[in-house]
Amino acid sequence: MNTKKNSILKNIVHLFYSTILSNVLNAATLILLANYFNSKNYGIFSVALALAMVMNFLTDLGTSNTFLREGSKKENLGRTFSSYIKIRIVCSLLTFFVFFAGIHILYQEQQILYMIYSLMIPMVIGLAMQSIGITYFQLTERMQFIASIKIFSSFALILSTTVSMGLKVDVHLAAFLYGFSYLAGGFYSLYLLLKKAEIKWKSPFEKQLLTNLSPFLISGLFIMLTPQLGPLVLEKTLPLALVGLFAVAYRIPSALYQIPGVIAGAFFPLLFKRYNQGDLAEHTRLNILQMKIMSYIGMCMTITLFYLATYLVTILFGPEWGSAVQPLKILAFIIVLQGFNIAIADGLTTRGLQNRRTIVQFITITIGLVSFYFMSINYAVAGSAFAVLTMEIVSFIGYIAANPEKRAVFFKVIQPYGTFFFISFILMQNLLSKYPFIAMISTIIFVTALILLLDKSIKQLIVGFIKKKPATEHLQDGRQKENGKIAN
Repeated sequence: MNTKKNSILKNIVHLFYSTILSNVLNAATLILLANYFNSKNYGIFSVALALAMVMNFLTDLGTSNTFLREGSKKENLGRTFSSYIKIRIVCSLLTFFVFFAGIHILYQEQQILYMIYSLMIPMVIGLAMQSIGITYFQLTERMQFIASIKIFSSFALILSTTVSMGLKVDVHLAAFLYGFSYLAGGFYSLYLLLKKAEIKWKSPFEKQLLTNLSPFLISGLFIMLTPQLGPLVLEKTLPLALVGLFAVAYRIPSALYQIPGVIAGAFFPLLFKRYNQGDLAEHTRLNILQMKIMSYIGMCMTITLFYLATYLVTILFGPEWGSAVQPLKILAFIIVLQGFNIAIADGLTTRGLQNRRTIVQFITITIGLVSFYFMSINYAVAGSAFAVLTMEIVSFIGYIAANPEKRAVFFKVIQPYGTFFFISFILMQNLLSKYPFIAMISTIIFVTALILLLDKSIKQLIVGFIKKKPATEHLQDGRQKENGKIAN
């Protein structure tokens, strides 16, 4: 069986194009549904979607991270992988049992219940199946298969949504077909696993997968809740039509900030391995490189979304959704913060400091709940957008404070890259705010120029690739040059 691993650059490329394509298609389906549903039905759909994502997490409970941790220590994954699958099956069965009981307690309105059931059952099963395949191929560093799973599922989504609109089906059937698309992607993931993975069903269960699971469980719960918190809280504080408006505004940045996460997916197994090998200096160097790449991509997307917010809402959703422009501009800034936050948090997780990450996330969620409640009551949708931004700022401060390499992180990434972004944005906003397209392009060019001129390590990295120097050689050169600096 061929288990040859890809280079980190190749994995980034596979994840990058697949994430962009899948996010574009996923966003397109949600845009189509927003135009197909009215604002109230879209609000109900957003609540059902948030609950489905909560259920999806409960089918995992952090075991994907412990599988990555334990699997990175072994050459033969058959026994570990079979134990991981068994845990996922048990968690899935328990999740459905608990949720079926809990949903009837929380929601009495039949319209919401029908939407939840129509969407939730096929979607959660499909997501669990996809997650198992994605986690396995992430560990084996063969991201081309992750790419194919994402793209297959996204094409199924766009097909089912098109069929729903073409046949003018009931909103509950449209929700079911949306969820069924994820189930189709799940079966495709299972097909790839049966071809590419070794699964030893009769092997003894590996209890190590449950060792130190609680930090991953709690942290994963907070990660999952962060984007779902809005619809779940706002359903109690705002009319469903305004919940739909917030969902439309939040949909675009929540899709876009997954793109910096592509870089995290490629670095994550490498960071685990460097830490397990005791090479802390190389772990820190790779994590800082990850922060720089992710933050730069986040800056470019924030700038683009801020200046094109009006056009995007009008073109994608129609003029009747014009009230979403202001919250969308506010929410644009969560992308650049996510670029920093995901990378810094991954550095904590892969150093065995998951407890620190969990504490920061607990504080963030607590402040987020309070912010969503009071800001939405007082300032409606705009207040809800500021609540999301508040959460990201709290996470940003907390992750930096919790990082044992905070001096290196601050002086090598946060200070210079934050300065590059704010100088560029404030300068171009004052000079060119009346010309959004020119302001957008000029700001991105200015940020890029400052990074290339003032960050020698990035300049050397780019020069190495231009000269077609093998990525492994370049990473080794960077390691030799940077290790002494980080140690100091």
